[in-house]
Amino acid sequence: MCVIFGNMDMKVFFKLILFINIFFLAIMLPSVPIFSDEVGGVENVFSYGSGLRALGMGGAFTAMEGDPSLIYWNPGAMAFNQYKEISFYGTKTIADSYYFGGFYTNPTLYMGTLSLGSMGIYTSGIESYDENGLPISTNHNNYLHYQILLSYGYKFSWGLGLGATAKVEQERLLDYSGTGASFDLGAYFRPRSIGWFSIGVAVQDVYGTGIKLGTDYEANTRIYKIGIATNFKIGKKKATRLSFDFDSRFYNDNYNPTPGALLYDFSFGAELSFSDIFMIRAGYKNFTPTSFNDLPMGISVGLGFRQWGFGVDYAVTFEDPEWQGTTELLMRLGISYRFGRSIDEKKKIEAQKIEKQIEEGIRKATMQYEEKLNELKGKYEQEKEQLVLQFDEKLKEKLQEVEKSYGTEKEELIADLTAQFEAEKKKAIEELAKRYENERLQLQQQLVQERLAFSQRIQELQKKYEEEKATIAKKIQADESFKSEHYAKGLQLLADGNYKEALVEFETVARFDPNYLKVKEYINRAKGGMTSIRSYSPQIMEIYYKGVDLFVQKKYLEAIQEWKKILKIDPYNKLALRNIKEAEDRLKRLEKLEANK
Repeated sequence: MCVIFGNMDMKVFFKLILFINIFFLAIMLPSVPIFSDEVGGVENVFSYGSGLRALGMGGAFTAMEGDPSLIYWNPGAMAFNQYKEISFYGTKTIADSYYFGGFYTNPTLYMGTLSLGSMGIYTSGIESYDENGLPISTNHNNYLHYQILLSYGYKFSWGLGLGATAKVEQERLLDYSGTGASFDLGAYFRPRSIGWFSIGVAVQDVYGTGIKLGTDYEANTRIYKIGIATNFKIGKKKATRLSFDFDSRFYNDNYNPTPGALLYDFSFGAELSFSDIFMIRAGYKNFTPTSFNDLPMGISVGLGFRQWGFGVDYAVTFEDPEWQGTTELLMRLGISYRFGRSIDEKKKIEAQKIEKQIEEGIRKATMQYEEKLNELKGKYEQEKEQLVLQFDEKLKEKLQEVEKSYGTEKEELIADLTAQFEAEKKKAIEELAKRYENERLQLQQQLVQERLAFSQRIQELQKKYEEEKATIAKKIQADESFKSEHYAKGLQLLADGNYKEALVEFETVARFDPNYLKVKEYINRAKGGMTSIRSYSPQIMEIYYKGVDLFVQKKYLEAIQEWKKILKIDPYNKLALRNIKEAEDRLKRLEKLEANK
């Protein structure tokens, strides 16, 4: 213990102190006058077979998660299960009785968690006597009591899980049998802001039919549970989970119609796991805040081992199963198996698939823009050439007429006609260029809208897969959108003959992804067209690319600071101004995301 707490950082230490304070506050509740002085007996008979992880932790499991047996303990916490898992348990215990249990849990990405379970107790060799002590002959000499459970839980993105468990119960004693039904409700809350803390609430047997054997009727006893738990790491690979559970019920026996006293039980448990392979557990159950005279009764310890999906659990409890005042050591062994990947892993894979679709969609939209822009540019050059030819042909025809029809005045007429046709040609070319520019702007706006639509899909992804928010928050910066934006800008500048600025845009893209579309080809084209163009100074370009590298690393504030250095040299530098605006927009989006968490 000294070694463990010697490595504990202050943040973990304060979490532990807070948890211990809450724990001691809770155990003082029974001193309030509304509580009875009686303790014990809250759990029903099925708790003996309700999961070895829980039993090893003293039954402190209302606020825990990640186990198939939560179908019994808290269906709200069951909604947080990560794996499809099946577990079995069976042992010989109380007075030659056999306990058995089996659970299967099936969490899904979108539809919540569905679980199925069965628990029971069986014993044989029962001898029956009448009121005179004479043996009674019966067709059956055994006792069987079991439950079938079907549970559903749903986890909300903001940390709340709600669930319900429907139960069908059958009891057979000698020649008598009876069937009943009931249901449980549960809630579990792990705040996103303090993920190391959780609270669970459950009500077992909210309403039930009870079971009638012959003339004897046994009513369901409603049990109210509340638990708190904490989960924090010690070291790099060790995680300690502490759980405290406070259970209570109103009890009415079959012979007294008046309301009974509020009985209560306490449970406290701890689990120390090593790399999710080996776990050590300990717990204490059924104690009063004022006395520990019944020790070791109530103490429990457990071990767990999991590798390659297979799990083995072992639990030892000190109990008084026959209520004779004698503590017995009960040992239990169970096995389990987890199928496939966890829900978080599946969400991450699903998120990556959607991210890839988004990237491919933006890239495809950029390629289509490139094709349409080149097609539009070619069409413009062709129409411009045809327009010039048409005006030149008409001018030639007019000049030939002047040569034939006029004498000394023809020089002046030729000059006037030439000026007139040049003005008309210039006007026609300007109208053509204006139409070309409008069509180009429409293409650009279409690409912007498509990028925006994909960015909105990323935001939806952020909400859907909250567990991957760190990864998705980076993706919300839309690396593909950034590359697409600069690539498209470079295409426009290259088409307009602005080779210097086009080169900067393409080199910006290349720093992100040197193999992006045709960026290498366009870099060479831009360099080829810059033979007579003055470049930015080496000092400005060095600062600019340093800012781009910071932007690539998501260090937007540092990138802005670098680009502002350019403005001190060249206050109207378009590269710096545009990229500063881009970085500031990304920061605003990040702040908005953080505010919505």
